[in-house]
Amino acid sequence: MQRVALVLLTALLLASCQKSGSVVIDTSQPINARLTYFDRDSLDVSSHIGPNQGSMTISDTFQVTLSTASSFSYLEVKVTDDSGNVLSDAPYTQVSGNIVSGRINTFVQYVHVGALTFTFTPFDDRGASGNYGEKDLRLFNSKAEAPVIDSVSAPDSLQVSQTDTAKVVLTAYVSDPAGLSNIASVYFNVTKPDGNPSSGNPFHMFDDGGASHEGGDVDPVANDGHYTLGIILPPGTPAGKYTFTFYATDRSGLVSYPLSHIIKVYQ
Repeated sequence: MQRVALVLLTALLLASCQKSGSVVIDTSQPINARLTYFDRDSLDVSSHIGPNQGSMTISDTFQVTLSTASSFSYLEVKVTDDSGNVLSDAPYTQVSGNIVSGRINTFVQYVHVGALTFTFTPFDDRGASGNYGEKDLRLFNSKAEAPVIDSVSAPDSLQVSQTDTAKVVLTAYVSDPAGLSNIASVYFNVTKPDGNPSSGNPFHMFDDGGASHEGGDVDPVANDGHYTLGIILPPGTPAGKYTFTFYATDRSGLVSYPLSHIIKVYQ
């Protein structure tokens, strides 16, 4: 009986020791990355922007200071454009003390005004990522010219009734010296016959081939510079002259000269 009890006690002690020995507490801290140098804040890309948009390679130097280098494995440098597309994703492994530095070469297929975001993420020898640093590089066009509303397609008059809605499609034909991809938005404002602005201003138009599936998006062909919007006048819309004033903006924030069109609404 004593022998059985001794065997059981020994087994319990061994099990306890094995269980205690299998618990590992991870006391390691994530590596912090602090961007301490980047060679510029902005870049003029005017020589690469035009109707036949060109590509370019953008080269930048950086320096990142790590909170610790003892467990450092590599620094991931990722570059994304303002649409979220990843343009570059490369590891940097050379570290001097706790500083990682290097040159980033980013190939941009279609250059346009906007921003590139550089994200610097450190990884340790376990593959765990730490806190990252980030930098935006603004791309601007020093020779930018405003877009142009070349013409508008819209009826001159429209009949409405007290019981039925009236539908009309408006199209603005837009161009830009830097190419159609430089156009940021096209919209119009409506002034009612009494001189007051419509509560729905501004009305944004589409050049996406109907891809947004939003109400009024009846655009037939994407990216052709023909911006379209279908509108509905409710029953009983007051008669009179409605002024539709069209505008276009580009990625630099430049605004076209307005182009107005009057639609006479009658019963």
